[in-house]
Amino acid sequence: MVTFRTTRLSRSFGVVHSAATTSCLLVRIYPLEGVEKPLDLAAEKLTIGRDSGCSLRLSADSVSRQHAAIEWEGDDHFVTDLQSTNGTFLNERRLVHRELLKNGDRVRFGNQIFKYLKSDQIEGQFHEVVFKMMTTDGLTSVYNRRYFLEVMDREIIQSYRSSSPLCVILMDLDRFKSVNDTYGHLAGDAVLVEFARRAKSVLRSGELLARYGGEEFAMILTRASLEDGVAAAERVRQITAATPVMFDSNPIPITVSLGVHCFDGLNIRQSDELIAAADSLLYQAKRLGRNQVQFEHQEDEDASICQIDHQMTSDA
Repeated sequence: MVTFRTTRLSRSFGVVHSAATTSCLLVRIYPLEGVEKPLDLAAEKLTIGRDSGCSLRLSADSVSRQHAAIEWEGDDHFVTDLQSTNGTFLNERRLVHRELLKNGDRVRFGNQIFKYLKSDQIEGQFHEVVFKMMTTDGLTSVYNRRYFLEVMDREIIQSYRSSSPLCVILMDLDRFKSVNDTYGHLAGDAVLVEFARRAKSVLRSGELLARYGGEEFAMILTRASLEDGVAAAERVRQITAATPVMFDSNPIPITVSLGVHCFDGLNIRQSDELIAAADSLLYQAKRLGRNQVQFEHQEDEDASICQIDHQMTSDA
C-alpha cells in the first residue's frame, strides 16, 4: 500500500503539479500493479517509511518505519537515508551521504523503486515514463512479458510471410528460491538485476530479452536458425555462471537453465505453442542437472552441428 499526501491532479493530464516553477514528481515504477497517482514533491520535507506519520507511507516489509527523507533546498531536492535497515539507493548505488536528485534518477527504498522527474514539461516526461512502465520491467529494466508477447505475435507473422526462421529461448535461474531463503528477498532482487545486466551485455542484433515472470526470462531471435539460438543461449549461460553476484559482501553463485525452440517459418504457429515447446526444453534442462542448454534435434544437415553444441553445453 502507498499513501500519498498533499497532492492534487490536473484535470487534463492526470498529473500533479508543484507550486514551484519547475514541477517535480516521484513516480513508483516497481513493484507495479497499475499506473498509480504520482507524488507531487512540494517545497517541504517529505518523509518516507512504514510509519503512519510519514508523508509517503510504504507498507513493504523491506522499508523501515523512518526510512528516508527528501528535502527541498533552493530549486533542488536532496535525498537522505535515515539509517534504514535495507538502505536507500540512488541509481542502484547505496546512499552514504545526502545527495542531489537529478531528472530521471531511480530512487529505491528497500524494494520500492521510484523515478524522480523534474521539468517544466512534466506532462510529456510523465507520459514517457508511463509508456516505459507498460513495456519494461521496473526492477531489471528489460522488457516485460506483455511487450514480449506483443513482439512475438508480430514476429511470427513476419517469419511466416518471409519463410525465415526465428528462435524462442526460455530461461530460469537455478535454485533461485534458496537465494531468497538464505540471503533474503532483496538479495534475490539483486540477483535478478545482475542476471538481466549480464544477459543484455551479450545480446546481438535481432535479439530481444524480457523478464517473463519471477526468475524466468525469455528471448526472441529474429531470422535465427536453431544453431544461432543455441549459440545465443550458451553466451547467456556462460556469462551468468562466470562470477558470483555480490550482495552485502556475500558472493552468491548463480547459474541458469535454458530451453531453445526454433520456428522454421513454413507453417503458421501460435506464440503459446512456441513458448510451450521452449518451456518443455527448459524443464528438460532442469531435470538433467541445470546450468545447461537444451534444444530439439532436427533431422537435417545441421543436426550434427547442433549435437556438437549440445555436447559442449552438457559438459560445461
